[in-house]
Amino acid sequence: MKDFKGFKSLITFVSTVMAGRTAIARVRQAREDNDRLELVDAALNAIVVVTGTIIIVRRLRRGEDEA
Repeated sequence: MKDFKGFKSLITFVSTVMAGRTAIARVRQAREDNDRLELVDAALNAIVVVTGTIIIVRRLRRGEDEA
């Protein structure tokens, strides 16, 4: 069961990394287009990704399973 919890955390981490790549691409595109609203949206999305990554790392360090 412990391996399964680690696998779930790994999948969650990978999906968060992919979301981070998308957020970075959106920030770059918004800057190119000089679209402030898109830039704010993309920046907030990037903040959510960072927060999610921090939570996942904390869970992995503590050995907690996902709720």
